[in-house]
Amino acid sequence: MAALLSIGEFSRLTHVSVKALRHYHDLELLSPARIDPSSGYRFYATAQAPTAQLIRRFRDLGMPLERVKLVLTATDPLVREKVIADHLRSMERQLEQTQTAVASLRQLLEGGGGPALDVAFHTPATAAAVTATARVAWDEVFQWLPDTLADLRRQIGSDAGLRGGPDGALYSAELFESHVGEVTAFIPLSASAGHVGDTLPQGPLAVAVHHGPLRELDRTYAALGSFVAERGLASPTRTAIRENYVIGARDTNDEHGLITEVCWPVLSTTGEEES
Repeated sequence: MAALLSIGEFSRLTHVSVKALRHYHDLELLSPARIDPSSGYRFYATAQAPTAQLIRRFRDLGMPLERVKLVLTATDPLVREKVIADHLRSMERQLEQTQTAVASLRQLLEGGGGPALDVAFHTPATAAAVTATARVAWDEVFQWLPDTLADLRRQIGSDAGLRGGPDGALYSAELFESHVGEVTAFIPLSASAGHVGDTLPQGPLAVAVHHGPLRELDRTYAALGSFVAERGLASPTRTAIRENYVIGARDTNDEHGLITEVCWPVLSTTGEEES
């Protein structure tokens, strides 16, 4: 009969904690070879050690447990290889994001300042739009917004003539200040759409164009917000800040190819403080 090990002995053998082994059992990821019916103690076979170590290595690579389970239970090698390959691509994207963040950090530490800024002033014409509004937590915006914009695109269908501009969003002052607040996703409609939608907020805007990853968008915000504040142009009405996704994530897989217009509410479109 094969030797059975207590959960503690198996933990020492595999370098997987007892807590983790119990969790893996609950998830049916790695079940004990035997459970004592009277005491409930878990016992593992030595032959299960490679599986435990495989799980630990996948976890060291940051693979979610549901994906680990897919790898371990897949009967088709192609399915298993695809799950692993997808995770490795995800890791590569994370590495690229980390490298970009480090480069940005170094630039800030070296006094690189904000990005070069070319500010345009304009007041958008009255425009109808299909919209969706929700109160969203800061960390949930990047999930809520793409899903909501996809729903809005389904509403207007595939007729390009209905669209009056790029996808966009309005972010309330409360969202920035409390990291929970109202966000409105919108798609502008053309004048010929013949559709009565919601009307986008009106008023003068200072507009700066951000090129590249959205996680670097705060630098353009800082540069544009400083530009507006230093000229005494900031609107006192706490109007929502608008973003237009000229080239968004649905248009390109290269985050460095993203183009976002940041539209800051101002008092005047002349670029001068009004008396």
